[in-house]
Amino acid sequence: MYRSKKKLAAALLAAVMTFSVAGQMNPAAQAAGLTSRTTDVVTFASNALAQDRKPGNDELTYKLYLPKGYDENRKEGYPVLYLLHGSWGDEKGWDDFWSTLDEMIESGSIDPVIAVAPASGNSYWVDSDKYGAYESAVTKDLIAKIDKEHNTIANRGGRYLMGYSMGGYGALRYGMAYPQLFGAVTLLSPAIQKNEPPATSGAVERGSFGDPYDPSLWTANNYPTAIESYVKQPYRVPVYIFAGDDDWNHLSEKEDLPADSYKYNMEVQAVELYQELHRKNLFGLPFEKWEDVPGSPAELRIIDGGHDTDLWLTGFRDGLRYMMGKPESAELDPSYKAENYAPKRQGTVTTETAKLASLAGNTEGSVGTELSYRLYLPHGYTEKALTRYPVMYLLHGSGGTETSWDQFWPILDSMIESKKIPPVIAVAPVTGNSYWVDSGKFGDVESAVIRDLIPLIDDTYPTLASREGRGLVGFSMGGYGALRYSLAYPELFGGASLLSPAIQDGEAPATSGAVERGSFGEPFDPARWAELNYPQALKAYAEKKLPVPMYIIAGDDDWNHLSEQEDLPKDANRYNMEVQAISLYQQLHRSNVFGYSFEKWEDVPGSPAELRIVNGGHSMSVWAEGFEQGLPYLFKNGLEAGTAGFKDIEKHWARADIEALAAQAIVAGRGEGRFAPEADITRAEFVSLLVRAFDLNAEAEEADPFFDVAQDAWYGDALAAAMKAGIAQGNGDGKFWPDKPITREEMAVFASRAMEARGAAPVKSEPGSAASFNDEAQISAWALPAVKQTTELGLLQGYPDGTFGPAIQATRAHAAVILNRLLGIIE
Repeated sequence: MYRSKKKLAAALLAAVMTFSVAGQMNPAAQAAGLTSRTTDVVTFASNALAQDRKPGNDELTYKLYLPKGYDENRKEGYPVLYLLHGSWGDEKGWDDFWSTLDEMIESGSIDPVIAVAPASGNSYWVDSDKYGAYESAVTKDLIAKIDKEHNTIANRGGRYLMGYSMGGYGALRYGMAYPQLFGAVTLLSPAIQKNEPPATSGAVERGSFGDPYDPSLWTANNYPTAIESYVKQPYRVPVYIFAGDDDWNHLSEKEDLPADSYKYNMEVQAVELYQELHRKNLFGLPFEKWEDVPGSPAELRIIDGGHDTDLWLTGFRDGLRYMMGKPESAELDPSYKAENYAPKRQGTVTTETAKLASLAGNTEGSVGTELSYRLYLPHGYTEKALTRYPVMYLLHGSGGTETSWDQFWPILDSMIESKKIPPVIAVAPVTGNSYWVDSGKFGDVESAVIRDLIPLIDDTYPTLASREGRGLVGFSMGGYGALRYSLAYPELFGGASLLSPAIQDGEAPATSGAVERGSFGEPFDPARWAELNYPQALKAYAEKKLPVPMYIIAGDDDWNHLSEQEDLPKDANRYNMEVQAISLYQQLHRSNVFGYSFEKWEDVPGSPAELRIVNGGHSMSVWAEGFEQGLPYLFKNGLEAGTAGFKDIEKHWARADIEALAAQAIVAGRGEGRFAPEADITRAEFVSLLVRAFDLNAEAEEADPFFDVAQDAWYGDALAAAMKAGIAQGNGDGKFWPDKPITREEMAVFASRAMEARGAAPVKSEPGSAASFNDEAQISAWALPAVKQTTELGLLQGYPDGTFGPAIQATRAHAAVILNRLLGIIE
């Protein structure tokens, strides 16, 4: 475009002046040592913008980040991070990220970097008539300027690229179109489409690809076209793809888009891109059958979240780590280590066998006429307690045996012990390669589980015999079964967790276990597969309108079906588990599965579900993470915790604490299904509860410790154990007063001693920091330190009038509350 020489010279002079003031350290700052990072706004005349067809837009503005301690003379230059904002953005678009970048550099989790955040409005970061030649301005002018004026690593290995939303589109395009410039790319909720963009998208409406929109311009600039040249050159650009499962759902636009418009959703497009880059043989390289497919390096992560900064901050941190060769966070890159699960309290696991009616007539089935199952009963389980437990039904993968869930029992123990989930009963049937359906080859496994095993468990054990008391977990083939049971029998189950589920929304791959192992006919019967597959079950599920919350997790490095080569079609990556997990999530949660009415632009009322894609393959690293995250999700979304069944605590303020202890058989009722929460509790009873709660050695001493304790007293062993641990102590008169109702100050003392006995560090209050009570003078001197400690920890609390009430007699409800809180602190 035309500009006068005078105007151009003035613009260039202004750019130089702006940068010299804001972008460089002055000598005084250098001498004193820079104490913090600097961020400055710089505007300069861009040759690309000056030469384009957009009049009056010849300057490029960017924000420059220089790290703490930036040294323009450092021998080793600094890598540069180029940051591309989203729609309506400008150079301030990354301001919320600078403190995170500071922290990462300060902690040493990444090396110091220079960061550059250019502004381009709604340009989509491409050259266009409406907005100007921003792509050329960034790739030709900006990079050259930064390398010339700063101490950078001036090659592709020293340049990283990141973008969110519209900026994700730009970052992907630049990475594919200019691989000679960039060493790695991170895409945060990228606004990309493999094919045509939705009619309501910014790509169509804002004019970056023609005004009016020109499909040919979109195609010319879109990433599949850029990939065509990318594959012909030698560089490889690692791409970190990050999205949230709750981003904008295009179905909410209703009549403006087709009924399958969830195909535009960002998590769908993220997995589509991942297939193109990493799961296909992008470069057409030779590889042996069954070996890894030699795609372009890429990672896919999908976590809980929407289109917002909170989500992007997580991707920002882990994307930077990935690009710089640093380890990701454990949440996104889980690693199973058995030694991480060392619960002090372990449940019991036994192998049981039952003759089930549904198997009786199937003598040819390989399961036989009896079903074997592993039974898990939580620590403290006793048939004498009134507690009724939820039951988790665990469905193994292919070739399952009695040991299939052995690695999970310590995880389950640890989760119960840490109170991530309430105590549960778990049942793990053993059915080999059955796919958990009725079949001639394996027997009527589905009927045996649904019609016979569940009633048997409910009749034999104290279960919550309702859908709110039953959950499903399945890995691999078991994920197929857990999904099928959830959709076909929602009246029986209140939630399911699917770990790397072996599912397909269409035909099964010819080499899969579904085809080869005989569960769906031998030879394989496609009609039987379609009849039992989840799309068919989803139709019946939609009619019943009984939502079953589902937690779906898969690894991005699971088996790649393309490695099977000639046995499957060229697009066999569509069978991959991350693709199928996304497809299920769309049909289940991102579609209006129940046909409820909703207003345009509102959330689509799908069935409750969560989707996670983490780093990993078909392994315990993914499954352990899914197990730990999935079970709490189920209990937060419909499954009920065990209930003690006490008739007199239904509306009591201490119900949760009482039931938590009852589920562990620490407290019990007083007959007739009652707990008597307002009844007094004696000193002997409270000490016995402490001993039971902390599994103290209850071996009696040779000599009776107190004159008022009978040799055969029911609490004798517990009292001896409490004395041995230093919890119960004599007071000089030779008596313990076991039947005396315990007071609040006595309870505080016992609790404080219990913490000391279990090695809990006492609270060391600063002078005047501990709570003062109006009746502090009435608190016994020997009890005052314990009262201060327990109230500061929140174990006990004062009354609204500012008193503590040291001599007030505690109730059984008070005892349950302080004991449950104490367990939380100590364990």
